[in-house]
Amino acid sequence: MTDNRPEFPHILRRLLEALDGNLTNRVPLMNERPREGLLFGALESRALDALEIALALSALRAQLAGDPSISGADLALAVADDSAGRLEALARLGSGTRLLSGGVLIPEVPPEHPADARRTSFRLSDELFRQACEIFGQSAPPVADLPDGPFRSNAEILGELRRLSLHYRRRAARIFHLDPWTGTGVEAFDGTATLVERARQESQRISRRLAATSPDAGYAALQLQRKFALDESALVILATVLFQEMLEGVGAVDAVDLVKLVSESEEQLLKNREILRPLSQAGLLRLEGAYANKDLTADASLPSEVVAALLGETEAIDSDHRLDFHAYLQQLESSDSFFEDMDGSGFGS
Repeated sequence: MTDNRPEFPHILRRLLEALDGNLTNRVPLMNERPREGLLFGALESRALDALEIALALSALRAQLAGDPSISGADLALAVADDSAGRLEALARLGSGTRLLSGGVLIPEVPPEHPADARRTSFRLSDELFRQACEIFGQSAPPVADLPDGPFRSNAEILGELRRLSLHYRRRAARIFHLDPWTGTGVEAFDGTATLVERARQESQRISRRLAATSPDAGYAALQLQRKFALDESALVILATVLFQEMLEGVGAVDAVDLVKLVSESEEQLLKNREILRPLSQAGLLRLEGAYANKDLTADASLPSEVVAALLGETEAIDSDHRLDFHAYLQQLESSDSFFEDMDGSGFGS
């Protein structure tokens, strides 16, 4: 349960009024804030200093005034009276700073350099904005605990994989600045660190549920997983393409977007470059329209027998494909062969 103490509205009002009035000592006043509880505890967990707190609350102030976002230049003006102070403020708004990496301020486009922050639009994260509003209103109802035990049906497994896919899609939209599923309700409104952490937590919860489910349960998705030794990323990829077709009428997905889906950084994206090839070789994923040995340029779709296998309607793929798949996984134990395969000189070339 959130800690909304009786004095919090008075304290937050006083801090916002200090920014409204452009008091000379407005930044030092931020040190009088609480260090725990609703909103203040979330800010404290990011290890922000007084200037960063002032910038965050200035973004809140702009949103409360009806502006959906505020430029870096206006944020700097809101917290500093002199040029040196404004330069220091802009330095706190560059990529990799605590305000951005901690998901406190959400930039329209992450500025590559503090100088670019001047023209960048920022807003307070939805999570922190909700907490600020909650200080002056009723506490939000407690979030219902998600199930953490064995799966009870194949439909539940597929539903949980779709939930995880949505977390991954929001993460990919923020990290790679691209949302190929715009309009499907997965737009990302929180910061990178928040989205990455939520995705990790969901991944861990689903992994626990998979481990707790008896191999004898007979659920179709788990039978497919065991036959092909699929890891969680592979399951999420298959489930994503399945639901794209079943719920959104999209017959094929750009292969590169599926790789971004299961990658939480550019470094991991490079490592995952060939993640679709074993699925294709096993007959689980159809890659069409690709340039030679360039899987990421393909359109990815599910063969009809794989759709049926995931839904429990028929047997899965033949044994020859399974042998190819396992042989490739064995090959991946050598990083040398893996990187040879990445440039098209290995498996399937």
